[in-house]
Amino acid sequence: MKKALLLIVALMLMGSLALAGCSGGGNATGETGGKDGDKPIKLVWWVHENPSFVEANKKLIEDYKKVKPNVTIDLQVFPYDAFVQKIRVTMNTKTAPDIVQMFGTWVREYAKNGLLEPAANGAELQAEVYPAAIGGFEYEGQVYGVPHEFNMENGAALRYPKLFEEAGIDKDPATWAELIEDAKKLTKREGGKISVRGLDITSNDSVVFYFLALIQQQGADFWNQDQTQVNFSTPEAEKAMQELVDLVNVHQVTDLTKLGTPEEPYMVFFKGLSAMTTAGPWTIAEGHNTFNVQDFDYMPVPSYSDGPAVFSAESGWGEVVSKQSANAEAAWEFVQFMMKDENAFAWNLRTSSIPANKKVAEDPKYLESAPIVKAALDVLPHGRWIGPLADRDYFFKVINDTYAQIVYGKVSVKDGLKKTEDDINKMLKSKQ
Repeated sequence: MKKALLLIVALMLMGSLALAGCSGGGNATGETGGKDGDKPIKLVWWVHENPSFVEANKKLIEDYKKVKPNVTIDLQVFPYDAFVQKIRVTMNTKTAPDIVQMFGTWVREYAKNGLLEPAANGAELQAEVYPAAIGGFEYEGQVYGVPHEFNMENGAALRYPKLFEEAGIDKDPATWAELIEDAKKLTKREGGKISVRGLDITSNDSVVFYFLALIQQQGADFWNQDQTQVNFSTPEAEKAMQELVDLVNVHQVTDLTKLGTPEEPYMVFFKGLSAMTTAGPWTIAEGHNTFNVQDFDYMPVPSYSDGPAVFSAESGWGEVVSKQSANAEAAWEFVQFMMKDENAFAWNLRTSSIPANKKVAEDPKYLESAPIVKAALDVLPHGRWIGPLADRDYFFKVINDTYAQIVYGKVSVKDGLKKTEDDINKMLKSKQ
């Protein structure tokens, strides 16, 4: 699944939530109320149309029926765009489902508007799940859902071992400086233009995530203390942005010819036009299945400093329970069943996703089952939740626009980042 495309509609989603207002729980989809005993209970579960997710969810339902034969779960699958629209207009009505599959970036807005049922065991869930993964499911000290995957776009890179061998590179880069030197050796040119990119960090997601990571890896942060405003007027932020600009203008290991186009860097990579491309582990399946490319691997990207490879991440897909559910307790019991170690293990393998559950990610058997994702698994403890972006699309667009303007010499790093800071803080204030 192409994660970048999954959030295109975030602005429309968040902007409309204010109209929903707050509401108490009604009798939404449950056939019976009360606690889960021997009474028949029906739970409606809405999900988006992702083939591997849907099949894994169906298997979970089968397994749960063996444990709770009195509970029937009606899995309803919708095309992605229709799914987002349907959630947006029904969560404050009696036709809301009991359980909804949500991306973590959306959850806070629904919780803020009183449309979700908080978890009774929030502290337990926080202990079981990586902070970067559960962060988006938290609001004002409570947990409103459970992520089943750790959505990450950095910390590792797609790489062609054969090109490394041809360039005389016989080991992974251990430092950021070595990464750049390797990228220079891997870059190829024809007629004065780049024909094979040595290191490509030019997707809309990569620019933002690596900009933030390079700030954090210097020991700084880009938020104020209560995460209400960003601060890009720092030496660390300026150095981070300059480093990304230098990849194009100084080191010349990539260019911006594909920035903002439908042909993202991972697609360029699988066409053999780049040697290294920073990308999330979800692109591995894309390479194998969509592009039918097998001769690549997934390498770690070294830290920008002597410290760990800290990075920011958005919360991935998970489940929330509607405030309208007449069977919220039973709904949460099923969600918690999904989080049991053995069930989470199976779900992550079936969906080729990175586990949000710490025990699953750290289980040696998981690595044995999916060895290619080792680089991603190794950095999971260093992930930090990206923070309350409010308007995710706007946040990313402003940073990407600034990056392009700096590369093309239209604005200085210092001035560009100050304007970026002002524009994002103005947006954040309007959403408070």
